[in-house]
Parts: sequence; C-alpha cells; structure tokens
Amino acid sequence: MKNDGFFGDGFFDWQLSGGISDEKRREWQYNEEKYWGGFSREPIDADNYKPPYWAIGRFKKHGEPVLAPTENQWDCGRLGGGVHNGSVLYRNGQFYYIYRGEFGIPPEERAHPDIKYKCDIGLAVSGDGVNFEKRYDVSPFFRGGGDEIYSFEDVNISEYNGRYYMFLNRWDWAQITNPAVCGVYMAYSDDLISWTKCGLVYPDAKRIHRNPVVVQNARNEAVKINGKFVMYINDGLMGFSDDMINWESVEINGLWPGGEGCFALADYDEKHPDNVILFTGGHHTGHFYAVGEVLFNKNNITKPMEWLPRPVLYAEEKYPWENCLSADEPRRIISDWRDTVFFNGLLLHEGKWRVYYGGSEYYTCLACSDDIKK
Repeated sequence: MKNDGFFGDGFFDWQLSGGISDEKRREWQYNEEKYWGGFSREPIDADNYKPPYWAIGRFKKHGEPVLAPTENQWDCGRLGGGVHNGSVLYRNGQFYYIYRGEFGIPPEERAHPDIKYKCDIGLAVSGDGVNFEKRYDVSPFFRGGGDEIYSFEDVNISEYNGRYYMFLNRWDWAQITNPAVCGVYMAYSDDLISWTKCGLVYPDAKRIHRNPVVVQNARNEAVKINGKFVMYINDGLMGFSDDMINWESVEINGLWPGGEGCFALADYDEKHPDNVILFTGGHHTGHFYAVGEVLFNKNNITKPMEWLPRPVLYAEEKYPWENCLSADEPRRIISDWRDTVFFNGLLLHEGKWRVYYGGSEYYTCLACSDDIKK
C-alpha cells in the first residue's frame, strides 16, 4: 500500500506555526474525504464490532487533562501547542513523565519565518499517575551547550540493563529537510533526571528519520527480537541495534496506514509471545489525528500482518480539550489542533494499560484499559 504522501520529505506542513491562514487551520478537523488515511472503505457495524484477539482496546478516558502548560515558565505553551507527546515510566513508586514542552519565540529569533516555536523536554512526577508535579529544578533538559538553536520533540524512552535511553526528534528550523542536522536524537540516563547527550542516531541518513519508537514490553524495557533491538521510524524505515547506542537503519517494503509511530509493544500476551503491536497516529478514517494499531510478528518484524480498521483513541466532542478548546470554563481557543489525539507514553500498572496522550497538542490526557491478555 502507499501512504499517500503523508510523510512528504520528512517535515509536515502542519508543523509550520505561522504563515498559514486561519482558513487552512480550520481544515484540520474531521474530514473523511481528506483524512481517511489509506484504510479500507468497507462499512463496519460499530455496535457489534469486536476487535481481533491481538488488539488492545476498551480505553476509557480520564475526566480532564492531567498536565497543562505553566504560565511564565519554559513550558508556557502557545496557540499551537503545550505539554504533550512524552514517555511515562513507573519506577521507585513514582510515575516519571518525560514530556515535550513548547514555548514561543519572538520574530527576531526565528530561523524560519513560518515557525514561531521551539520545544524542550521536561520532567513531571506523580505518586498516583494523575496528579503531577513538574520538576523545574532539573528541566528543561536541552537548553544549554549550544542546543538552544534546536527544537526537541516527541519522546520515546525504554530501559536496558538499568539505563534509560531517550529517543526523540531534533529540528533545526533553519534546515528543516537536512538529515545531517534534523532527525532522531538520543540521550541516556541512569536516574531519569540527569541526561547524557549522544547526538543524532543516524548522522549519515540520506533522508529525514523521525518519530523513533523502540519495541519494548509493558514495563518499558527494551526487547531484543532475533538478537537485535528494533526501532520503527517513519515512512518505510526501521532501525536495528545490538546495544541501544549504535543503530543502523534499513528501507523496508511492507507499509501500513495510520501515519507516525506512537509506541511499539511486545511480550504483552503470554499465549502469543511473538506478537508485536505498533500504535500509530495520523490521518485515520476521517480524523485529522487519531491512534490505530498494527500487528507484527517477531519472525518477520518488518512486515505488517494486519491492522485495525478503526482507531482505538480519537477526539470526541464531549472532551473540548481534544478539539482545541480549554479544559476550564469559559471555553476558549487554546490550540490550532481540532480532532487531534497522539501519544508516546504507555505502560501497564496495577492491571490497567495507561496511555498518556496529547489533547489538541496542548494538554496531556490519560486513558486506561483493562484489556489485559492473560
């Protein structure tokens, strides 16, 4: 199948935060003609549909966002984004949420005339996974050492041998299509607080590598498959490593609908130990951004076996913060992003899957599922 130009040259036009008309922004909402995303058009009886055995479903959303931008801080947010797209791990009796925070940049500091923001990475902790405290004493992580010119986005973290490996997107707004400076970036930590920067993972790439998700288990530990760690990247690209530090990317032929990789999960079903789920986020059966699931097998990790015909997480009208409005009254426009749900953080805790997802690219929200494969 084809991805219908979704990935373009590795930089998406909707990443532009200025220079796009209000009319264009209003188009980013539910539209079956524009955002079907390559899925089958076969009708589905939604009332009687049952997901296949391999899928994780029955997500129930928490009543309100669990994290929001903070005024007068580095993660103060802007009309186009806030605090979202982070990884979450449960360690030492606490939830560690390592998130993407956005802030605006003034015109005189813009390296690209139509991009008026940057992002960095911060830490928030919680005892219950709902009430988070931001650790401004240790974050943001990457605003020093010459990294001020970059935007760091969309975090994926996994543990291997007691060390935590962070993979994310790094952008230089002056060179948005240059793979020598933009793409998958890595840092590691032994405590989820202090991070050692390693640089670009694929410095010799010929095209943009973005949205890295390493295959991991329900405890967010990296999983080796046939002797290699595995990373899903973007449009027709995957990465493999022996040690989580040195990676080689390869072009693959088997494509699937659904857009960017959100999260890759293995070893979640004892009866089917070879199953791997790739959660994806992007144009999905009319939604501008919703979350779907693709099934892979460890014996052929590059080729999709099947995918769900409908998303498992999508924006709903009853949650205004998923459709560009504020969580508090009176409702006001706080984002350009209508009909937009995306995530990078998932774990299994006390018998429930917990997904920390972005609502309208502004808030971090929570959804849980008890669909545990016994």
